[in-house]
Amino acid sequence: MDEEITALEAKLTELVNAVSSLRHENNEIKPSVEKLQEENRILKSKINEATMKIENLLGQLPS
Repeated sequence: MDEEITALEAKLTELVNAVSSLRHENNEIKPSVEKLQEENRILKSKINEATMKIENLLGQLPS
């Protein structure tokens, strides 16, 4: 019985350490993800602007 409890405690400690490590990693990655998401929004906006300009230019071409 003591061996089972000891093994369970070891597994629980390992789990707690893994969760802590993943939280730390998540906190380090989060700012990068947010920055990349903002850059993505900016690029999408630029693509939309370019698309509208091209459509306007195409509309001005003689048929």
